[in-house]
Amino acid sequence: MSFRCFKQWLKYASIPSFAVLVSILIAEFYSTTAQTTAKGGIDWILVVDTSASMRGVGGTKDIFAQVQNSITEFVNTARVGDKVTLYTFDQDVTLHIKDIAINSNPDRGKLKEIIKSLQAQGVRTHTGKAVQKALQHSGLLSQKADALGRTVSIVFLTDGVEDVRGIPNPVSIPSNTQLLRQQQCKPYIFFVSLGLKEHEKQLNDFANNPALCNKGRVLRDPGGVQLNQLAQNIRPVLVKPKLDVNSPKTELERFLPGTTTKPLNIDSLSNVNAKVGLRLEDPNQSGIRLIAPNKDVDLVANQPTVIPVQLQIPPEVRGGDPDLRLVMTAKNKAIAPITIDLPVIIQPKLAIQPGSIDFGSIDPGKTTETQTLVVSSNISGKANLQLQDNPPEISLAQPLAPISLQVGETKIPVQLQVTDNSSEGQHTFKLIIIPDDPIANPITSQGSLNILMPLGRKLLIWLVIALLLLFIVLIAICLIQRKTPWELIHDLQTRNHLEGELEILEPLPISPEGQYISLTHRQVNKIPLSMLIPEIDATKTDAELVTIWRAGKKNIDLYCVQGVILINSQKITTSELYDQDIIELAQVKLRFNWIGNQRP
Repeated sequence: MSFRCFKQWLKYASIPSFAVLVSILIAEFYSTTAQTTAKGGIDWILVVDTSASMRGVGGTKDIFAQVQNSITEFVNTARVGDKVTLYTFDQDVTLHIKDIAINSNPDRGKLKEIIKSLQAQGVRTHTGKAVQKALQHSGLLSQKADALGRTVSIVFLTDGVEDVRGIPNPVSIPSNTQLLRQQQCKPYIFFVSLGLKEHEKQLNDFANNPALCNKGRVLRDPGGVQLNQLAQNIRPVLVKPKLDVNSPKTELERFLPGTTTKPLNIDSLSNVNAKVGLRLEDPNQSGIRLIAPNKDVDLVANQPTVIPVQLQIPPEVRGGDPDLRLVMTAKNKAIAPITIDLPVIIQPKLAIQPGSIDFGSIDPGKTTETQTLVVSSNISGKANLQLQDNPPEISLAQPLAPISLQVGETKIPVQLQVTDNSSEGQHTFKLIIIPDDPIANPITSQGSLNILMPLGRKLLIWLVIALLLLFIVLIAICLIQRKTPWELIHDLQTRNHLEGELEILEPLPISPEGQYISLTHRQVNKIPLSMLIPEIDATKTDAELVTIWRAGKKNIDLYCVQGVILINSQKITTSELYDQDIIELAQVKLRFNWIGNQRP
């Protein structure tokens, strides 16, 4: 009876019949592994709850004596070659029996005496640590020299409710998941829940952990009323040998024609030692061949085996899904053949000729001559031709409808349309063919087209461009200078004029108005000081103010014409003037004022 059948039966079974099913289920696990033990048997790890609740403390039902009787009956039915390990757990875990081999009745008697001496007096139920100890011992068993021919089965008998109050650093049930992964689907685990109340939810989660490879079960027997039947049904008839496989756990693999595939890993598991052969079914007769494995594969009982499969893809194969199936047949005729769908896709292979097309020269508003593209493909179906990176004035005149691709060569006539307002010059773009098949890659050809333009239109365009640029430059200058165009014109006219003013310090003029002389209002680019201040004529000295531009900056220099000229008490022949500079010509003393032009 399979686990799937058991699950359906459980849904509708009554409580009395449930325990019978429990015993049959465990028996099936045993019978599944019994075929693989030509050199050995089963390593049983029994883990018994000895908390006080098992004997009725706290209002529960006293079931501990019944549990002891059930384990004793189990020992009576154990086969020669089996081994038994016994743990008990409450607030801690205790090892009572370790790998006792059953070779004779005295061995059974020794085990039964130990079972009879067990007592349920613990104050807590440390289920997580019990799981940890059992899995650690299972790991040690799997490392022994004879582990390959043996099966490990862990059976927990508990009232189902974990209680770790007051226990320092308790081990949680889920924390043992890593121990499961390390043992690679080796042990079978049964949690027999005996409590009258709902059992520990974590037991369900742990038993259904993927790392157990469907070898874990939580079984309910409230009050332990049917435990004795568990022992009575422990040795049923051997089950039929069985082979399980899983398809490669990947998305559809894509392979190019004319290549060898990378290994496609098939996960397999047999409950008996078996030799299997593989055969490729190719209903579409694509010519794909199986090249590995090229011989039979040996499967060891209950040991997961990965079978790498490689295929040879012929160069002329058609693209798409070849609908390949792998048939695995065991030499043992009792094992039914298994068919596996291979996730293989042949990559569509498309090519385009020529790689570039010149559509020549054309006037605006015209249609080009027809050019032909040739597509080579290993698939058939629909495709669309599109222009990419093309200016908006160039468009497809044909084809406008989808293209029908054929296996082999497909010829595609192509014409382009140019609008009336097209821009002159050589234009390049891409002609892209996009297949409807989502696994096929687009293919591209480069296109070029020279658009001509009449001379009158050229001149008009250049004139408009020149005026536009002039207008833009004028606006930019106005914004930068923060002036109107008329102000800019005035600035150009007065660009070389002197600026600032002279302040007469000695001798002071008679009227205050005569103390300041504006250079800006003179609107000249140079002037002698003697023309501005008559008193200078009598000193036999003179100097000239001149506008000079240096590095794009306007400067005002003073040139000595005759006599001795001092600026800021320094004798000069030529000097650049700055705001607040003092000029001395004999008895005449002046200050040059030009705000914003301070001496560095």
